[in-house]
Amino acid sequence: MTSVGVLDKVMAILDAFADGSTRLDPAAVATRVGVSTPTAYRLMGAMAQHRLLDVDGRTYGLGSKLLELGSRAHRGVDVRAAALPHLRHLSTESAETVELQIRTGHRRVPIEMIVGSRTVRTAGELGVPLPVHVGASSRVLLAWLDEEQAMRLARESADELPDHPWDPEQYLTRLRLVREQGWEYSRGERDPETSAVSAPVRDRNGYVVAAVVVSSTLTRLADEAHRTAVIDLVRTAAHAISTDLGHHTDAPLEATP
Repeated sequence: MTSVGVLDKVMAILDAFADGSTRLDPAAVATRVGVSTPTAYRLMGAMAQHRLLDVDGRTYGLGSKLLELGSRAHRGVDVRAAALPHLRHLSTESAETVELQIRTGHRRVPIEMIVGSRTVRTAGELGVPLPVHVGASSRVLLAWLDEEQAMRLARESADELPDHPWDPEQYLTRLRLVREQGWEYSRGERDPETSAVSAPVRDRNGYVVAAVVVSSTLTRLADEAHRTAVIDLVRTAAHAISTDLGHHTDAPLEATP
């Protein structure tokens, strides 16, 4: 149990279906969970509004939101497993720090990282959300979404981080460029001393499910020869991971909805 009582009750209600029950009424759930029937009614009604439960008359079943979240979690595990050997090779060849990032809402999250071998190198934190309106990988993760949705997510991110201002028109122009060229390069956006190159990872259905990112110092990636080599390496790694996930080059490229 945690110190958040409501969360504990919500989880207990979900666990009430763990025995294989497909439909339960609030009274039955109240008995299993150890809460009053009115409390079960109230919580289960709220959970149904968030699609954690599905309501049909007086009974409830597990909701479609759980299937959606489970699919995303499974996808993240699959992507990480497929990506790891390619990320290691990419880091060895570039000597730079390599990340695999996924998007969750209006944030992006590193789910794997190989720290570079350079004496001076960049490093982030696994699982720590990052803004989705700044950085090379942000545009890679948004570029294949519907433009209206992509810009809405970027605005939500920007509203949370006023210290990282953005220009919507320039951002939209960059999204279109990323779609055209298939990769992105950023210079000093989140940190004035760092730079990054990113390319999309696609699943068997052509959805962009992750971004491969190489981050480095601003000075190193400002060197055209090194930057060109890193771009080629990043694109090759992203393509190899996509292939391992079942993507074929003739499949349509879209972003995860």
